[in-house]
Amino acid sequence: MAILAILVGAVCALVWANLAVLPSYVVQTDGHAVISDGDLAEAFSADFWFSVLAVLGGAAIGVATWILLRMVGWPVALLTALLSLLGGVTCWGLGSLIGPGQFAQRMASAKAGESVRMALELTTPSALAIWVFAAVAIPLFAASLGPEMDADPDAEPRRRGRGTADVTDDDLEPAALIET
Repeated sequence: MAILAILVGAVCALVWANLAVLPSYVVQTDGHAVISDGDLAEAFSADFWFSVLAVLGGAAIGVATWILLRMVGWPVALLTALLSLLGGVTCWGLGSLIGPGQFAQRMASAKAGESVRMALELTTPSALAIWVFAAVAIPLFAASLGPEMDADPDAEPRRRGRGTADVTDDDLEPAALIET
């Protein structure tokens, strides 16, 4: 499962590096760099696309974990959270490596009139929580909305009463068993 989470993170990193619009600074003749207001607004693009891919990647990890590990029981939620975090960190790390590189080094070596793109960076590390939330939501919803997983597969299905407790035919009075 860890390999699957790393693969999902790697694919998301490739997509992130290609979708994120990285604005550029233009080096002036006196050595300082300027960026337009429009380009500065595009700096949010990297965080936006990381967050979108976090929902998709986290959901993919959540579905895979639920399908492959649902028989584990309640630890599936913890495993899903850890695997999605692994996928998110992989996406973040690989995406930063795939991007144009360290901004400060490229800016220091730039000449007048040259355009230097910003680095592909995640400026909001809290976006990793989106990976975890999207992934964990899948098994939690599937467990709560899906059929109950009893220890005995041959057991008779249980009926729900008016309250939250399970009610079996043995619990009902004979008059309650008569259908109208």
